Amino acid sequence: MRGTRRHLNLVRKESWMRVIDPAALRRKRINQRFSQRDLAGLVRRSQAAIHQLETGKMKTLTEDLALLIAARLFTDWEDLFILEEHEVVPRVTTEVLPSGKAQVSAA
Repeated sequence: MRGTRRHLNLVRKESWMRVIDPAALRRKRINQRFSQRDLAGLVRRSQAAIHQLETGKMKTLTEDLALLIAARLFTDWEDLFILEEHEVVPRVTTEVLPSGKAQVSAA
């Protein structure tokens, strides 16, 4: 009987957004007459999170949050955020089982 080969999915992409200009984000919010608390409520985050984005203390955020903020500020997300993607390659190990067979696993 012949063994079956499994292909491990070794490469995974992680993506997130980065604020281009925190001051521009603040200006857009103020132009829409939203307080930090108002915007936070609309995107279901804390006022502190909005403050951190506007002061540059929070450098990255999820795509979902960036899209929500842009939609609530009636602007394109490209005006406020940059999409960053990185490929993550997991560590692959080979273990020899007592039966003499090799087992490959990805961590």
